[in-house]
Amino acid sequence: MKSFEAELPEGKFLRIHKSYIVNLDKIDRFNSKNVEVGAYEIPLSRNKKTQLVDALNNI
Repeated sequence: MKSFEAELPEGKFLRIHKSYIVNLDKIDRFNSKNVEVGAYEIPLSRNKKTQLVDALNNI
């Protein structure tokens, strides 16, 4: 997963959980536990929440 993450463009994708990387443009909404991308709910790591908020504010 780490090598795959390194190949993606920075600022467009974010690893939000040890098993999930999301395209920031596709996020519909999020809360403290989940990120919604279309019809999917993806778990959000507690440690990644502030990174997600920062990344979304910089789009």
